Amino acid sequence: MTNRPDEQGDVMREMETAPPMRVRSLVLITPILQGFVPSLPVLRYVERLQAVLHGSSDGKDTGPTVLDLIDSVHFAQWSILDGGERLLFVSMFVGELEPYLKDFSVRMAWGLDLVWMHCEGYPGAAQFEPFVAWVKRHMVQADRFYAANPDVTVVDVRWWRALHAHFEAFRREARCGGELGARFAELERGIARLSAVDVGAERRLLVSIAENVRASIRELREKRLFAPAELEPIERNFEQVMAALSGETS
Repeated sequence: MTNRPDEQGDVMREMETAPPMRVRSLVLITPILQGFVPSLPVLRYVERLQAVLHGSSDGKDTGPTVLDLIDSVHFAQWSILDGGERLLFVSMFVGELEPYLKDFSVRMAWGLDLVWMHCEGYPGAAQFEPFVAWVKRHMVQADRFYAANPDVTVVDVRWWRALHAHFEAFRREARCGGELGARFAELERGIARLSAVDVGAERRLLVSIAENVRASIRELREKRLFAPAELEPIERNFEQVMAALSGETS
């Protein structure tokens, strides 16, 4: 639907006066449950948490994850501290805290549950308000925070990298000779495609993510790190998320 001229002016004024999205940090330190997992009395909570965080036993990069679908995430890290007593989570993201946590709650509650279910008082990420309250209870406030590019989003970075690739291809082809007009036309078409939604690429990304996560869950099941009653709701939530995201790209 096309905006009327007066509506377009309102939109432009809102864009000019809206505060820029800024890079922020989130630091959590949460106490890890001590002792043995009730359903697996030969396995301590911290031992299972280590297995989840380390992922595949071969240590290789298994490709894209659901984090690749959350455009606000610049960086995320979990580390076990104090000989297994506490879990550190550090993240850099763009925007406000609650919308950032909402993305996690909607798109990867299952993934957060696999990790933080090993920590005291964790309510589950799908229950958004209790989840936010739990996060705020364990947040460490930054007395000072620095970001070299505080207004740059993850989407910006991806776009600039793709733009740079197009210019590099143009430069290489121009050095080889040929008609510059045709080269410029191809460059313009490539730049125009950057702003278009590539539904096929999004579908391929979802398929790759789904394959990787299903393989990881299958590995956890084969290693008998979780009782069936623990994995089933996590797996069900993951499949629901994938179905919803697939519907968005159809």
